[in-house]
Amino acid sequence: MAQSLSQKTTNTFIKGLITEAGELTFPEGASVDELNCDLRRDGSRRRRLGVAAETSAVYSSFTLSDTELVTTGTWQNVGGLADLEFLVFQKGATLYFYNKSTAPYSEQLYSDSISLATYEISSGSASLYKCQFASINGTLVVSSEGINTIVISFDNSASPKFTASAIAFKIRDFEWQGDVTGYDVAVSSTHTDIFRTYDTKNSGWVGTKGAVALGVWSADNANKSPPLTHPWYAGKDSNNDFSPSEWDKVFAGSTLTANGHYIIDFFNRVRSGLLTEVINTRFKSVTSFSGRVFYAGIAASEHTGTVLFSKVVDNNNDLGKCYQQNDPTAEYLSDLLATDGGYISIPDAINIQRLYAYQSSLFVFAENGVWAITGVDGVFSASSYGINRVSSVGILNPESFVEAEGIPFWWSRFGIHTLQTDPTSGQGKEQNLTISTIQTRWDSITTEQKSKVTAIYDSISKKIYWSYPNAGETVASKLNNFLILDLALQSFVPWIISDQSSSTDSVVGLVFYSGFGADFNVDVRSGGVEDDDDVLTASGGSDVNAGSFVASTIYIIKTAGDTDFTAVGADNNTVGTIFTATGAGSGTGVATTANDVVSTSTSGFTTGDPALVLLIRKGSDSKITMGSFSSTAFLDWGDTNYTSYAETGYDFVGDLVTKKNAPYIAIYTRLTEEGFNYTGSAYESIRPSSLLVSAAWDFNDTFSATQQAYRLKYPIVVNPSDLTSFPYPEDVIITRLKIRGHGRSVRLKYSSEQGKDFILLGWGIVQGRNTRF
Repeated sequence: MAQSLSQKTTNTFIKGLITEAGELTFPEGASVDELNCDLRRDGSRRRRLGVAAETSAVYSSFTLSDTELVTTGTWQNVGGLADLEFLVFQKGATLYFYNKSTAPYSEQLYSDSISLATYEISSGSASLYKCQFASINGTLVVSSEGINTIVISFDNSASPKFTASAIAFKIRDFEWQGDVTGYDVAVSSTHTDIFRTYDTKNSGWVGTKGAVALGVWSADNANKSPPLTHPWYAGKDSNNDFSPSEWDKVFAGSTLTANGHYIIDFFNRVRSGLLTEVINTRFKSVTSFSGRVFYAGIAASEHTGTVLFSKVVDNNNDLGKCYQQNDPTAEYLSDLLATDGGYISIPDAINIQRLYAYQSSLFVFAENGVWAITGVDGVFSASSYGINRVSSVGILNPESFVEAEGIPFWWSRFGIHTLQTDPTSGQGKEQNLTISTIQTRWDSITTEQKSKVTAIYDSISKKIYWSYPNAGETVASKLNNFLILDLALQSFVPWIISDQSSSTDSVVGLVFYSGFGADFNVDVRSGGVEDDDDVLTASGGSDVNAGSFVASTIYIIKTAGDTDFTAVGADNNTVGTIFTATGAGSGTGVATTANDVVSTSTSGFTTGDPALVLLIRKGSDSKITMGSFSSTAFLDWGDTNYTSYAETGYDFVGDLVTKKNAPYIAIYTRLTEEGFNYTGSAYESIRPSSLLVSAAWDFNDTFSATQQAYRLKYPIVVNPSDLTSFPYPEDVIITRLKIRGHGRSVRLKYSSEQGKDFILLGWGIVQGRNTRF
């Protein structure tokens, strides 16, 4: 009996990796396994670009050792300048600063730096912990467990300089030191209760009036200390003088009176006559919210759930004022002001890791859950706020936290989570993103790897990048693995950066460059390298001959009439002509002063491409520069191959019983070639493609031999006078192949070839079904 033929079209292979589906329930458009692919919202799938340092990259004067920790942060509104934004780079116990508004990014390192060792709480502790950062009023607040929290200011003068100072944290002392069960009883001085003496004074029995009142009461009561049930001024007579008899007329029961007269240091609590209480840990987390700065993450057990907040900040002196301005024991003006500082206790929060401010709420991420501190009517004040627990799922590593479009995402011990607004209560509700998608893949990441994950959000391409080291990695800061969540597609994809064979370069940090504050900057540099050739790169570092131009790089002609430049047009033979190469041996531009090199820069990222900047450690000397996923040579580090592939799900053609074959498959790919390079003996296409396809029937893990799915059908005729064009008549390449084998289901695998691109648009498959089984 003849086969029954049908056709199936797949044009949205962009649902990403799914590990939580069975062979018989696998969703359409998802992959069973994949690596190093970039999903596009037009339905296409592309090979990721290779990792490369910036063009004309500048390397740091300092080096990064194998054991030094790395973290990054952003300093906004630097020095009160709205268009000035810095990257803060922590290398062990030192902070370095890069100006984020100007390219090339690696060249913008300031020579001045801040040593955290000056502020460490014990020898070597500054280098053991990663910092967290908060910007407010043009300054930067820096916290970590190993240092006293500091504030950094920037002097943008002819000699830019950074200055830092430790923040002194002050609070009102609201802790009773004595036995609170007996405060309604007068205590004899012969009891020598030093705790009661301190509590009495801290309740307002001090100062010109209070001390006199205490002396009068004690003299009238056999040298006893008064009960702490009501303030001394409750016993004033008609002359406004303290009267023990009037004071005794007030019945306050056993209610404690107000205390908090003394303002003490939060970490070094000196109380007159008592032992000094010392807290030997420091704040892990810091953030700015509602015009204040909030601090949390103290490891000491009695303060593990404490969140301090400053008064509304007018200047740096306010950063540590975490107390009520008015004396709560005063007869007049004892009220708590809305602008005051203070502290909040969340007793059930264990090991607070991160603070995150969004709209009218401050979210507190601890190991055992998430809490929201919310202001009334959308405004937080010291006198009016509420606390509620929004999730019992805590955060594993503070650097796994990332905010995307106002929504928090974080890694716990159980998966990757986010908060969604509950439509009924309006409160945040935790959602596990991996439980139904990639939980098996996530579980395969070791606990040590998860503890070193770092995250960044690319708001241009709307993707979250989580990066972590290989299992057993010995270099403390090295990152090889990426797990990417595309918010628009709701898809996960993994990437892995390949290592060079020896002394490999490596990624040690991620930064997002939004281009905020970036202008179209012009930098004119006279001279440059004076060799016999006639063209300089924008950096002034290299001479370039015709046929060696790099696309999007700026060049200048120093001497007129050089025949090396016939390829770029007659106008470019004029001295001082500036042009930007659009391809090998071509470019357009405008003239300027001879022997000057002009570079222009602004954010060059476009939607769809990764807009994150990679901090790169050079393998040969451990110096730092910057780079990105930008290499169209499709080699990591310029010389190391990486594999891109994707395996489709199990296709049963709607039938679990009959066997099938696939006589033909038509694969659609997009043309990627952009022109030619002339090597002196041949023309080589720029950005060539190759897409290899193979198949596995039923549940076999072994795939068939690969076939080339990117085949150009028409001959290419090179135009030597215009190497920027690739004269092919079609933008979409259609290749028809025969798939060998048969079975009840088929699975396809698309993979890359070294040094070549691919853009997979989709495919159509003719499926033959044996109607007799």
